[in-house]
Amino acid sequence: MKNLLATLCLLVCAASASSIELAGLKNAHDPGTITKDGDTYFNFTTGTGIWYSTSKDLVTWSGGPGPVFTTYPAWIKNKIPNFSGSFWAPDLIRMNGYYYLYYSVSTFGSSNSAIGVARSASLKNPAWTDLGIVVESFGGSGEINAIDPALFRDHDGKVYMSWGSFFGGIGLAEINQATGKLAGSVSTIWGGGHRDIEAPYITRNGNDYYLFVNRGSCCKGADSTYYVEVQRATNIRGPYSGTRTVLPVTDGKYRGPGHVGVLKQDGCHFVSTHYYDLNDGGNAKLDILRMSYANGWPTLTRNFSNFAGCGGISDGLYAFRSRLSGKVLGVAGASTADGALVQQASDANGRHQQWYLIGQGDGYYSVINANSLRSLDNYGNSTTAGTNIAQWGYWAGAGQRWRFASPAAGYFTVANQLSGMVLDVQNKSTAENAQIIQWPVNNGSNQQWSLVVK
Repeated sequence: MKNLLATLCLLVCAASASSIELAGLKNAHDPGTITKDGDTYFNFTTGTGIWYSTSKDLVTWSGGPGPVFTTYPAWIKNKIPNFSGSFWAPDLIRMNGYYYLYYSVSTFGSSNSAIGVARSASLKNPAWTDLGIVVESFGGSGEINAIDPALFRDHDGKVYMSWGSFFGGIGLAEINQATGKLAGSVSTIWGGGHRDIEAPYITRNGNDYYLFVNRGSCCKGADSTYYVEVQRATNIRGPYSGTRTVLPVTDGKYRGPGHVGVLKQDGCHFVSTHYYDLNDGGNAKLDILRMSYANGWPTLTRNFSNFAGCGGISDGLYAFRSRLSGKVLGVAGASTADGALVQQASDANGRHQQWYLIGQGDGYYSVINANSLRSLDNYGNSTTAGTNIAQWGYWAGAGQRWRFASPAAGYFTVANQLSGMVLDVQNKSTAENAQIIQWPVNNGSNQQWSLVVK
């Protein structure tokens, strides 16, 4: 009987795990990372003036009211005199209180290219300001071609951009989060020598970095030969090795998939790409797959039935609001110094009161202050009840790793991996600037926090 029930369960589960068919306006080519602002998802993609579409549920998509640019930044015409107006392969990241949109300008087959960046405080009510060139190439056969930017926030809160294509391979550099421009030196991390390697995307799970790239050739509709490979490394700058093909050239109607982006939502990892639809004349469309990890490598599938969560929290920017006091966690005095104390205070919407949550793939999260880019820290790596919570430069220790549990709907306790104790308002205080400490979990209202999306 047990074997029969198990067999029936497997059949039912297999039948229910059907592919999601996206609806509405599905066109996309070289889509960026799907990004959410409030209740709306945004898909920026190659097109005149930078085209985008929106969705409330990740399934049904509608065209945006207009492109990002109706008047093009003057520097583009100086850089690319015969620029057609088609901006390539945009990607997006939230930092420094803005959404930063990176885009590339070039002409087909040339390495005379540039990546620019614009920013807006909102996607739902955009007011874009162009900030100019981030990186450029000048037509040399061995240069890293300045196209296909992809942005990534690491566990320590640092942001990196990867980019490149044929010619000089894939480049990587840290981004200065105050300016949106390069913060340091450029490393070549894969490719070069005119090999068909382009459209990079980096993500991290556990201790490993994964670099996705496109191979083959794009932009030929049903005749495109794009496919997606991945390699991994223990350092973001490599060396990367162990090539796996994760999306083949053809899979049913899906031809020439390309341009991976990863949305980390409710503990799930969803991958956006484009494909050429063999059932629709080779038109380029958006595709969303679900990604998991097995034996240290990512696997992608279209066989999932909905976008329901996986028992986690979406990576993103939050305020932590105390159930007891209604006040939020912040760094005392908006300090950027190591050892500055974490206290509760009235919500002034200050960046020192906002925190990046970054899932590490094992149930723990980094919690990085948006103002200082320092980590929420069990001060002194203590296992003593009553120890102050402070901020400190990220060094990846157990005293800086946090697990969330939900003792009541809409509220969380936040436990430190090292001590097992949770964030607690000292003496159950409702006062301004009351200190946050660690204390054994009792699920009191002074230990419960709502996560307010910022």
